[in-house]
Amino acid sequence: MAVDPSARSWKAGLPWSTADSFAGRLSKLGGTLVLTDTEVVFKPLWHLGRTRRYRLEDIAAVTPFAERPPRLRIVPRSARPAVFFVLPSRTTSSGSTHTSTRDDAVRAIAAST
Repeated sequence: MAVDPSARSWKAGLPWSTADSFAGRLSKLGGTLVLTDTEVVFKPLWHLGRTRRYRLEDIAAVTPFAERPPRLRIVPRSARPAVFFVLPSRTTSSGSTHTSTRDDAVRAIAAST
């Protein structure tokens, strides 16, 4: 996928569980969350796993989900919610409570839907 030069992106991860549990604090796949003019895309690192796409018009809500580590939840209108870590760097600990990067992603995606 060619990335639109006007797109915004954040370092992200896909947790083992969408619950606020121990498994929900562990990343099974790292990647990048990209906001384009038409969709939000999770692109896995090194093409390990599938790319997840959410068209902006299909997103009912995007909300902060948990503080440790900071996660956001994308709620599509006709599919199950998806949860992603959003962290300031790829080396940020899963115990981090640094939420400003996640909050920036939530604001940007919500403003685009």
